[in-house]
Amino acid sequence: MNYIYFMNDKKLFFLLLLVFLKPNLYELHAQLNLASKNHYIWFDEIVGNGNLAIYNGTIFEEKFKAPENNHRFLLDDTYHLGNLIYDNQPYYNIYLKYDIHEDQVIAKLAYKTNFLFIKLIKEKITSFEIDNSNTAIFNTQLSFISSETKPKVSEKKFTGFYQVLHQFDEILLLKKNFKKRGEIILNNFVYSNFLDKGYFVILRNNNYFEVNSKYDFINIFPNQKKYISIFYRRNRKLLRTDKDQFYTNLMKDLQVSISKT
Repeated sequence: MNYIYFMNDKKLFFLLLLVFLKPNLYELHAQLNLASKNHYIWFDEIVGNGNLAIYNGTIFEEKFKAPENNHRFLLDDTYHLGNLIYDNQPYYNIYLKYDIHEDQVIAKLAYKTNFLFIKLIKEKITSFEIDNSNTAIFNTQLSFISSETKPKVSEKKFTGFYQVLHQFDEILLLKKNFKKRGEIILNNFVYSNFLDKGYFVILRNNNYFEVNSKYDFINIFPNQKKYISIFYRRNRKLLRTDKDQFYTNLMKDLQVSISKT
């Protein structure tokens, strides 16, 4: 396995900048919002390719041979523009793809006159976003959190990255995307074949609850039992055809109902 390691700390850079500009500290703070997206991009450009902490990781190598149009990634087998929090630092406009078979995030990073394909250190990722405006999925940006950090869980079943479908108050509707690998024979060759799987989770009061039925929601929201039952009865077709949208709509309606109580 090929390891690559670079060191950098944006916070240290900004601290040194403030020391040198101490006489104009208030003015500097007013003019430059150091936590904003533009200034982190500005910092990355100043430091240059290859000197950022995001370059810490292992070189990604494809180890599975799959038929055409079959792959182990979310969306497709291309890199999409995204953002992430890595090693407690934000990075913007990074090309990413999400391996949902091994639950790993791969980054395409400029290095000198070429690119490096880095499998990022999973434990250092707090959250990430992937733009999917070039796909058939309705939402233009998908957001993910790590169960290691929000909040950290010890139960192995709920570890990894989760897609955030909806959030209100401190309640999150999450989806665990994954692909199961099998094998098929085509033209006397053995190929890997990946099948889409997934399940849904409610994160509430720092606890993860898998939801598969009306009764799972009622157990989590007992005061909304009547409302949940009515929603299921009126949206049976959507439940069969698009579970993502069904659960998202249910949570949006629950948000309204709970706000009235």
